[in-house]
Amino acid sequence: MCLKALKAIYVLFRDDHVMKLPYFIAIAGFACGLFAIGIPHLSALRVWLGFSTFFSLVYIVTTFVLSLRDGIEAPARDYSIPGTTTTKIFSTIGAAANTVFAFNTGMLPEIQATVRQPVVKNMMKGLFFQFTVGVLPLYTVTFMGYWAYGSNTSTYLLNSVNGPVWVKTMANVAAFLQTVIALHVTITPPYPAFSIFLET
Repeated sequence: MCLKALKAIYVLFRDDHVMKLPYFIAIAGFACGLFAIGIPHLSALRVWLGFSTFFSLVYIVTTFVLSLRDGIEAPARDYSIPGTTTTKIFSTIGAAANTVFAFNTGMLPEIQATVRQPVVKNMMKGLFFQFTVGVLPLYTVTFMGYWAYGSNTSTYLLNSVNGPVWVKTMANVAAFLQTVIALHVTITPPYPAFSIFLET
């Protein structure tokens, strides 16, 4: 999502395809590296969790509203699943990987819940909240996009929506920044293992 958001920002202003995927990978890697240097461990993410929530809400609300507007004005749509059997299998695998990544932030309520006693009960409450109430906005955006555009929707929904350039840019920047924070949550646990490996 990080790369797709960067590319979507670029395409909004210059649709010349001069910048290729390696450039976006380098930019995203640099941003993730800077964030990892500035926030070296999970307990330093306190304020950033609020920013992550804000960025997620910007993306979710913007995408939902623009998709709803397009869906109301759109003609009849095709909801069949296109592609060969092989394409459908690989698309399903990719969707499952995206789902796992989207749900990785369930680790944060689980970790934060360990501060108070009883630890296990609080952890379970945090996880149940994350995987019930926490996933509703993700499903809302998914179903809204499918309803609005049918099977012709892009895998990155902001590529399909129509709306003011500044609104789409704001949503793409929010998606990029939220992904940088989410990637940091995913990659932080192996840091101690890397440091022990480098010290030996």
